[in-house]
Amino acid sequence: MNKDFFFFFCVALLFYAGYTYLFPSKPQSVPQTQNEITSVEQQQSPEPQIKITSSGQQPQEQQESIYSLELKDADIVFSSKGAAIKSYNYKDVITNVDLTPYGKTGYFATMPELDFSRVEDPSADMAFQAEIPNALQVNKTYSFSKDGGLNTMSLKIKNISPQNLSVSDVFVSMGPGLATVKSEMSENYINLRAVCLIREKDKKKATVNKLTEKMMKKPVKLEADCKDWQWAGIDNRYFLTAFIPKNWKPVATDLKFSEQYIYSQPSFYGLFGTKDVNGPKLDINLPVNLAAGEEITFESDFYIGPKDYEKLSALPFDMQRSIQFGFFGQFGKWARNLLEWLNGYTHNYGWAIVILTLMIQCVMLPLTYKQLKSSAVMQKIQPEMKRIQEKYKNDPMTAQSEMMKLYKKYGANPLSGCLPMFIQIPIFFALFNALRTSWALHGSPFIWWIHDLSAKDPYYVLPLAMGVMMFIQQKVTMPDLGKDNPSMAMMKWMPVFMTVIFLNFPAGLTLYWFVSNCINFCINLILKRRLAKAL
Repeated sequence: MNKDFFFFFCVALLFYAGYTYLFPSKPQSVPQTQNEITSVEQQQSPEPQIKITSSGQQPQEQQESIYSLELKDADIVFSSKGAAIKSYNYKDVITNVDLTPYGKTGYFATMPELDFSRVEDPSADMAFQAEIPNALQVNKTYSFSKDGGLNTMSLKIKNISPQNLSVSDVFVSMGPGLATVKSEMSENYINLRAVCLIREKDKKKATVNKLTEKMMKKPVKLEADCKDWQWAGIDNRYFLTAFIPKNWKPVATDLKFSEQYIYSQPSFYGLFGTKDVNGPKLDINLPVNLAAGEEITFESDFYIGPKDYEKLSALPFDMQRSIQFGFFGQFGKWARNLLEWLNGYTHNYGWAIVILTLMIQCVMLPLTYKQLKSSAVMQKIQPEMKRIQEKYKNDPMTAQSEMMKLYKKYGANPLSGCLPMFIQIPIFFALFNALRTSWALHGSPFIWWIHDLSAKDPYYVLPLAMGVMMFIQQKVTMPDLGKDNPSMAMMKWMPVFMTVIFLNFPAGLTLYWFVSNCINFCINLILKRRLAKAL
């Protein structure tokens, strides 16, 4: 690894992986609103409207009732307010985690101003009913998959008044935010987002687009990114909630996105105090117009659980597209598949990562040799290059011509050392995203103190060892370009920068980078000695 490659590669990693952690965007404070229900009002429309707005008199407060449901993969707590999921306690391989602890309304709340009562329904796992006197009757049911796949939610709204009614501002809500296991909470704010999936005619694969507050102010942008959306939801690094319409047509403008404060956490190990974390909140509007005695039913599927690539790929609606493999996504998928194949033999993802790293370095060996050879030749002809530069310092054209003759004489190419750099950068970033998003590494142990390859090294042994290895590699294999060389000054500090960045990185990713540095050090040492004898 020559100085140009090492410098460029490390700086690229520094900006790619460290910037979002060290300098997160400032959260925007969004006031929380409380929906309230008003009486039937006459407007310019001939049909009376029932409005759920942020104004009007609040109905008489009733005490919240709680209902529990135990499943194979989760323990769920429902609230009578809006018939919402108040707590979804997922039975994770590391420890049980409540994925929906934030906000007052809960997930999939509908008309949270109404107090629903539980009713018996043999076709559903949980059924609720509420009524607005002389106006509406609302029935809501949940049916859950036995294998943790797609679940079903049915919402039936009936006009029980003698006149036609228009019901506005009926929402199914998700958020704010989505939780994760404790070991991943420090970076959860980076990964939280609300998304919609669409299928574009000119693209083979479905597209997942992130929702923002700016999109809410630009209907044209919202329509472009979420037209005829297939599902919408909220996700983070390892978990996803997705809401999928079945018997009704979704419209982009029915998506209402906002951000709300969910918790505070230390800023950069507490050195900068605390920072507020805002979570995405997504409301899906269900416009309802009912004649007297008419009823309408909204059937929907929903998913709430881990972003397991194999599991999501087996489900419809392309929900595996929510997994972010990054710019070099196809390389990331290949790396993930290769890692899974290796684990079939090692039965330990840590050793699978070690073998994967060794395989990559073996494939790159010819390019590494070419890079080192080019670096050695360029270093050998440095004195002659300086003489040409001094001799023709006032004649750049002649100097360039003489340089080309010199390169041709020794078979040198100053650009040949760049090829491995351009090849390894997409490989590294693909592995970075593949290892960082792999559900298989979640809770997967390696050896000794590393009990979870998806979490940081609890004792920081791997990142510190990586920093030491980088320092030794610099001392032994890097050419001395002089104390006044700015590149050398930056390179000396690079192990420190990289160590700080990797302190909170997943142990699996740090293991890859540490092993890669060790193998590179050995290869560089052996090849440099052989080249020194050959040249």
